[in-house]
Amino acid sequence: MVEETRALTVAAVQMESANGDIPGNLARATGLVEEAAGRGARLIVLPEFMPTGYLFTKDIWDAAEAGEGPTMRWLRENSRRLGVWLGTSYLEAEGEDFLNSFVITNPQGEVDGRVRKQTPAFAEAYFTRGEAGSHVIDTDLGRIGVGICYENQLAYTPQLMYLQGVDLQVMPHSAPSPMPNPFFPAWAVARYNDSLRKLPSYYANMLGIPIIFINKCGPWVTPVPFMPFLTQRSTFPGLSAIVDSNGETRAQLGDGEGVIVEEVVLDPRRKTGLRPPCYGRWSRKMPWVMNQFRLIEAMGSAWYRHSGERRRRAREISSSPP
Repeated sequence: MVEETRALTVAAVQMESANGDIPGNLARATGLVEEAAGRGARLIVLPEFMPTGYLFTKDIWDAAEAGEGPTMRWLRENSRRLGVWLGTSYLEAEGEDFLNSFVITNPQGEVDGRVRKQTPAFAEAYFTRGEAGSHVIDTDLGRIGVGICYENQLAYTPQLMYLQGVDLQVMPHSAPSPMPNPFFPAWAVARYNDSLRKLPSYYANMLGIPIIFINKCGPWVTPVPFMPFLTQRSTFPGLSAIVDSNGETRAQLGDGEGVIVEEVVLDPRRKTGLRPPCYGRWSRKMPWVMNQFRLIEAMGSAWYRHSGERRRRAREISSSPP
């Protein structure tokens, strides 16, 4: 935990990632990470499921990796080569489970810590298991809190950040704009995107710490779970941002690929020391239509628990040689 005021140069990498193309996505990310390091970034963060892609079908399991797979090797090698802290999430197969794991590696190429997504969002619950944890990674830079995408909308995340005294929070997202439908009309989609844009400032002002918000950009196409004749088509809106501990937005991207690098201040005196509010399940006021997620998540979790195919495929991947 940081005890004295410290400046830190950080970077958010906003990029497209193709579904299932781990080598291609890692190669695409390499140039962007090199750009961030060349501009002085010490901590560089990439989107949720950067190497994996984002599918609501069992095909996403084809992009799962054992704990020391291609993504972990890429993180270690590039952290060491560039002398930076580097973080992203990937789909990890462990035992009989698939988990959304966010990892930070340090300039020595070692793992500083790993956080698993606690609450799979929407149809993610059919294909991954959530795992509760501290959501904190202690590094030489300071205590870094991790909220993975949907978790930042849930009440427990700011509570964890507050209780554990984090110095900085990263928010890796793979958050597409919802497609308008009878249960999520166009006005709700617009409000969702605006809410996403304001999310990092909301946390920074609430906690008094810097926030690095990272999202994907580009098109998003996925079949509807178990209904391959239906396809969802949308886009990732981007909106990656760096917000300082005083609530100032230092930089924010639009919907295109890019890298932002900014200096932020880790200052214990700026921490508000105020327990964050709760709005029922949510970390802030949300449109009522968001509650439809709860039913889909419950159905998905039940299907996941009883899936023999899930257990078999996870065992095959997790036991494969690196």
